[in-house]
Amino acid sequence: MAVGVGLRIGSVVSTAVLASNDPGSPDPVVIARDTVLHIDSDGTTVLGGAPHPAGEARYLSGFLGRVGDPAGVTASDGRIYRAEDSMATAIACLLHECQPLPPDGGPDGDLPAVTATYPSRWDQSTVAALRAALDYADLRHIALVSDAEAAATWYASEISETPGQLVGIFHVDDGGSTVNLVRSGVSAGKAFRFAAKSAPSPTAQLATALGAFGWLSHNLDAVVVMGDGFVARDRSHVQSIADSLAAKLGVRTLVGPGPEQTAALGAAILAAGFTPARVVKARIGLPPSYDVTDVLTGGIPRIRELEAAERARAEAAAERDRAAGAPASPAPVPATTATDLRPGDARAEDNSADKTSGATVTTVTAPPSRNYSAIGAVVAVILLLAFAAVALL
Repeated sequence: MAVGVGLRIGSVVSTAVLASNDPGSPDPVVIARDTVLHIDSDGTTVLGGAPHPAGEARYLSGFLGRVGDPAGVTASDGRIYRAEDSMATAIACLLHECQPLPPDGGPDGDLPAVTATYPSRWDQSTVAALRAALDYADLRHIALVSDAEAAATWYASEISETPGQLVGIFHVDDGGSTVNLVRSGVSAGKAFRFAAKSAPSPTAQLATALGAFGWLSHNLDAVVVMGDGFVARDRSHVQSIADSLAAKLGVRTLVGPGPEQTAALGAAILAAGFTPARVVKARIGLPPSYDVTDVLTGGIPRIRELEAAERARAEAAAERDRAAGAPASPAPVPATTATDLRPGDARAEDNSADKTSGATVTTVTAPPSRNYSAIGAVVAVILLLAFAAVALL
């Protein structure tokens, strides 16, 4: 049974999920910790939990929003840390909480794979800073994916009945909201960030993201609403956003299993080996016209009838052209081969039977016949007129 580990460091709460993507597997194991690093005097670091008054030297928080900032983040004793290093330490602590991991729970029979998420609004340089910090902390085996892509994976794995669909992710937090569009498991493009102050309605925010790519609400398969920070603690508020989007856009809208846990669960599903379908697999069928044809079952006479009807239409068009005084267009003449002549059919010119198998029949045009009697009559008339003219003289 393949097991995956999904990790998510939130601004207030961090979550780890151990889950299997196999049918009949146990329910996921969820571990939640406050996003606070407690650093003891001996250098031991713990994520969340109660403070350690006896041995704690400092504590650190607020580093999620400062990743990539050269100014770093300040601990309780005034010491400054790089935010991305603090983030990597928090991920390591959260992973340690999942121990012991099943030794053969990975896709290849080794240790389970681990996937961590990052805020969808991060740019590439911020993601690269976290990646470098993880590598430096000897956590190269941890894969990174955005919150939106992880949430869309949860939807594709657990809810959707059709692979490769377009899913909208509406992520609300204490500072505002982020809208992402995920298609076939991959983010369609940049995230759209809206500040909490003077922000348009959730419907308008989603419409803005759709319009940027030329899509409309009916192109969406669903919208997943998730949250972070203190606003995520108010599930009724998050649910009201989902209800508003469903009513105004007429699209399927749902809140995941805990506004802060959806992305972590999706990351665990990804780590367990689930791959969202990139291409919609449509059934292979034939066009309706092929349902009534019988070319392969004795339909040659029908083809001949169609050819005759086409010739009749061409001749009728030529007759109309002649009646209108326009130059007639020649009717199409189908190619004639020896296979079209039955044994015993005579050629037009020599009246001999065609006995050459496979030879192409060439139509020879006969020269015009001469009417000598008519010519003689004309000459006689001319001579009589000449004799009459002489007699009058």
